[in-house]
Amino acid sequence: MNEAETVLSYLYNCRRTDLYLRRHDKLGKDKAAILCGIFKRRLKGEPLGYLLGQTEFMGLNFKITADVLLPRQDTEILVETALEKIKSLKKEIKVLDIGTGSGCVAISLVKFTPHIKVTATDISLKAIELAKQNAVLNLVKEKIEFICCDLFPGHPSPVTSDQNFDVIVSNPPYIPSKEINLLQEEVQHEPRIALDGGKDGLDYYRRIIKEAPRFLKDNGHLLFEIGIGQAAGVRKITEDSGNFMVEEVVRDYSGIERVLILKNLGTLLKPIGDLSLA
Repeated sequence: MNEAETVLSYLYNCRRTDLYLRRHDKLGKDKAAILCGIFKRRLKGEPLGYLLGQTEFMGLNFKITADVLLPRQDTEILVETALEKIKSLKKEIKVLDIGTGSGCVAISLVKFTPHIKVTATDISLKAIELAKQNAVLNLVKEKIEFICCDLFPGHPSPVTSDQNFDVIVSNPPYIPSKEINLLQEEVQHEPRIALDGGKDGLDYYRRIIKEAPRFLKDNGHLLFEIGIGQAAGVRKITEDSGNFMVEEVVRDYSGIERVLILKNLGTLLKPIGDLSLA
């Protein structure tokens, strides 16, 4: 859907197809004024999702504010990859979504695989509150636990084995700090905390890969969205950690490496004496 269709669908409160299949009255003065206001602000670089207060992701509707990163098609690749991994496990599993923002990843996972249990975290309380609203909007309020914290729930307190997750997914901040001011104007309106990945853009990958084994079951999977050209860097962090192996690299529709699937080596790293004989 192009921007004109998106705005008109918003003003007429209808689907895109209805713009062409149904007759609509001319825009009244009030709606015309809203339309002019939207385009004036859009010309100044404000993202359309923020102007409308809503956006679509994985075919679902989400409320959006300037407190969260705008959901993008690239992140749908992360969700689609996670769905394939989850469905292959063929059991009730627990998933952790780190840096949930608007809740688009966690909510999409639950909508398409209702047998899973999801915990979603974010350091921003405003993001958590918005994600809760989106869970209500998409009728999955009871299926997701939202926690305001720094990456992992309960960190740094100990985690018991029955609290561990089968799958962890994350679209962390991955833009190098020095490049943020060079990004296109509309991206400058998005929260820096959701963009800034440190000097080389890989700070959050280092943190998550280091801490994840405490929260992930043996042979569990950690899925990351990555930026353009970051696959090699994240792969090296993975190999240096000794806790994970890169199981697969998934490319987006443009052929760009977009998602990394890491497998927790877990049991393979434990001394023989620690393995159960049961």
